Amino acid sequence: MFVILFLLGCWSDQGLTHEVIKEVEVIVYDTAYVEVEVEVEVEVEVEVEVLVPEQYPLWVQAVIQPKLANGIDILWVVDPSGSMSNDMPQVAAGVAQMMAALPSNIFWRLEIISTDYLVSQSMSSFPLLPGDAAMDAQQQLNNNVSGHREGGLESVMNFMDQNQDAYQWLRSDAALLIVFVSDEDDWSYSLQGNQAGQFIDWLKVKRNIVYVTAIVNVDNSISECPGLFNPVLDVGQEYMDVANFFGGTTIDICAEDWSHGVAQASNQLQLFEEIALDHVPVSSSHIEVFVDGSIWTDWTYDAVTNTVLFTVVPPEEALIEVVYNYL
Repeated sequence: MFVILFLLGCWSDQGLTHEVIKEVEVIVYDTAYVEVEVEVEVEVEVEVEVLVPEQYPLWVQAVIQPKLANGIDILWVVDPSGSMSNDMPQVAAGVAQMMAALPSNIFWRLEIISTDYLVSQSMSSFPLLPGDAAMDAQQQLNNNVSGHREGGLESVMNFMDQNQDAYQWLRSDAALLIVFVSDEDDWSYSLQGNQAGQFIDWLKVKRNIVYVTAIVNVDNSISECPGLFNPVLDVGQEYMDVANFFGGTTIDICAEDWSHGVAQASNQLQLFEEIALDHVPVSSSHIEVFVDGSIWTDWTYDAVTNTVLFTVVPPEEALIEVVYNYL
């Protein structure tokens, strides 16, 4: 605070001078700035990303390339019962078709055994090899398939675990293809109760790579010979359960021609060079291909066959995924 003195001079009529002193207080405050928050409504444009559902649904097809470098061991497991007599020519033809369809760059070995486990565990036979002919398959079928038991699952187990010849040629590091052929369901007495489950558990320990095909009576609703077999006892459900578990193929034993199904089984034993799509994609620009989680660009799309064709084939054991929007 400052005090300022003002001197006021006044002259009277007598010429006398009076000096008057007046005190005036002036208060000066220091200036201070205080921040005060004030809410003010301001219109601001903000860009927000909104996810809009695709106009077309999304589909993913996935396959795993097989591991074939160590070869393929193949077992045809054939029901020897009298009711199968009419099917034996088809069996021989099916084996010959498979031998012709197998990839030439894969070393395969093929044996035909009986669903009678006593026969399969004691039989003496050398497997068919690349270069063998249809007549060799017919001869092996005639020699090896006998007995009367219809337990294909336990027959495979006994053959692989106890047959002395099997020890000489079966390879633990090779892939395994099993083809069951029977006009009745499995009756493996040593596996009573959940035969398929017990067999699957055993087989998973025996081999890392397994393929299974079931040539059996199928449900009446889709069978090519409905009413000609017992729908309770003769449908090969246990064999189909095993095939389904390993992603295999089922063929109606009543079909006049098994060649398409046998070809499908053979195709499992070679690398995928193309993938037929389940649906028609919107366009090729809506297709993405991934191999082991990474984008794969070495492919083309054939709209005529609705197939993805690989210009560079993905390697063994690779997971291939084709992702696309479809119409």
